[in-house]
Amino acid sequence: MALPGLGLKGSLLLALAGFAGLMDTAFLLGVVAAYAEHLGASKAEAGFIAGLYSMVAIPASLAAGLAVDKVGRKKALVAGLAWDTLAIALYTTASTPGELALYRALHAIGGSLVYPAFFSIVGDAGGRGREGSAAGRYLAVVGAAVALGSAGGGRAAEALGFQNALRLLALILALGTAAAIALPYRDPGVIRRGGVARGLAASKARVLGAAATMASLYLGFGVLVGGLSTALTGEGVAGGEEEASAVAGMAIGLASLTSLPAFLLAGRLIDAGRGALAIASATASALAGASLLAQAHSAGEVALFAALYGPLIGAGMTLSTYLAITVPPWSRGTSVAVQQVSNILGVALGAPLGGILSGAMGLEGIAVGVSLSTLLLAFSSLLALRAAGARSSG
Repeated sequence: MALPGLGLKGSLLLALAGFAGLMDTAFLLGVVAAYAEHLGASKAEAGFIAGLYSMVAIPASLAAGLAVDKVGRKKALVAGLAWDTLAIALYTTASTPGELALYRALHAIGGSLVYPAFFSIVGDAGGRGREGSAAGRYLAVVGAAVALGSAGGGRAAEALGFQNALRLLALILALGTAAAIALPYRDPGVIRRGGVARGLAASKARVLGAAATMASLYLGFGVLVGGLSTALTGEGVAGGEEEASAVAGMAIGLASLTSLPAFLLAGRLIDAGRGALAIASATASALAGASLLAQAHSAGEVALFAALYGPLIGAGMTLSTYLAITVPPWSRGTSVAVQQVSNILGVALGAPLGGILSGAMGLEGIAVGVSLSTLLLAFSSLLALRAAGARSSG
């Protein structure tokens, strides 16, 4: 876990800050829409409020990336986490859907700072030639945060009520803020006049490769989010909407779990100049899983698909992040922010596509969508590795 530029204590503090800051969106996935309805929103209004975060995060992420490069990584990380803490605290004061929508938009602005600041520090402190391993280790932290947040948010709201569940999340974010403040990291002082754009242009193969691989990966993830549960109902794998939702949630959670070792392995392979092997093996696993999903007749077969799909998440995200952080350091925050935007856009395109494929072809349609996104990821990854050179840093 220890990064050469931070030591063991600093590396653990960074992990805690990142865990808290990247868990909150997953925690709220199953909570925000229901909370909005609790405050009196219609189903359509609740869906809009839930999706408002992504709408605001797209422009906010690009501004956040520039702030990370111009103002500094640690300052941006502390500001983002503190802002998130305040935004979640404000959620608890909302008395109308309109107030909740305002706080949701404010939350997106602060949250957009965390990811580029976090991975810019990982890139700075990871050590030249070891960026892949550093990215893989800290992506495993993110994966664990997402898995725990996704599983825990709805359960916390059910057990504690909306207000207390949100207070618990605010407390976790406050601990993450304290960890970021205590982080023994000094910004490298690499700000250059006009250097962000110049650095991005000099590393365009890496920046575009990071964006393309992340968008391709999350296109497939969006297909699953938008169509798997309805396909399960239509095919008779699940007896009703509630059971289908539970099976789909289980599948996404299981894929997240099986991605964790793939993050670590892919990072090592990328540093060894064997990134193509990491992508090829993960692609084969995902395609095998998709072929099983197309013929699935039980929840167990869906679970097997998820277990085989997880390594693609690990390898794809690790390669994308490696490419994003191995640019000139004065452009690193903006590069990671572009990657973050591609994540959002991939899901935004994939979710409605999943709904269309589910309605037209059932599970076979979802399998086709996942397979096409997997092949697109493999193709864009190999192009990016060839263009950028897998062993050279920016």
